[in-house]
Amino acid sequence: MPDESTHDDGERTLQAGEVVTVGPDLVDEISVYLYVVIDGFSEPLYTVARLGGDGYQWPNIDRGQLHPVMPQRITRVHDASGEPAYVAG
Repeated sequence: MPDESTHDDGERTLQAGEVVTVGPDLVDEISVYLYVVIDGFSEPLYTVARLGGDGYQWPNIDRGQLHPVMPQRITRVHDASGEPAYVAG
């Protein structure tokens, strides 16, 4: 059962394995694909990896920039460099 604890700012604590999108401050840097929460090492900071990516991890992402999603479908696409990625829908 997921932990329903919250951060000081009222955001729900994310669990490893949750699928998220990133907020507008990060879209230019890490794009619009789906990500998986790897861990929350120093709350409210999290490490995420692109779903279907090469395993690269982005550490220290603020909880306010991560938005949990539960899409009905996930579609495989390729980014500009030809690497696989996934998007909702």
